[in-house]
Amino acid sequence: MDIKDLEDLYVSCKSDLFGYLLRMLHNKQDAEDLLHECFIRFIRASPDLPEDRIRFYLLRIAKNLAIDLMRKRKKMDEYTLRKEMLYYHWDTFDFEIQEEVNRILLLASNTEQRTVLELRLVQGYSIKETARILNKSENAVKSSLHRASQRIKLRYIS
Repeated sequence: MDIKDLEDLYVSCKSDLFGYLLRMLHNKQDAEDLLHECFIRFIRASPDLPEDRIRFYLLRIAKNLAIDLMRKRKKMDEYTLRKEMLYYHWDTFDFEIQEEVNRILLLASNTEQRTVLELRLVQGYSIKETARILNKSENAVKSSLHRASQRIKLRYIS
């Protein structure tokens, strides 16, 4: 086929192929992209077909391209959904843990004990660091920690 024959083929088939792809994909931009890709593949293959079979050959190429695109999109959508579900699950899980930690901290009798518990158990500071942050002695921090844990045990167990 020469250039003039390809141009004539493009002009005669483009509206049919575009409508076919648009019905399959429901997206104008994707249909246009695949229409052009269809003709590129036809030119690269340069099949020796009778003229009455060329339109069917182009329709087959268009169909295969559309199916490939839909499969690719489906895989990407599934991947994105799994990724979002994973993040949602961890966000929910972290939120539930934080809520439980806050509920347990509220069982401590006063704010000093809650602060000591939060610094030691939640944020992971050592007794020495906690004492320095609160401007208290290490023994005072140990005492507050012990009293808070005893109070939580009594309230939580009973």
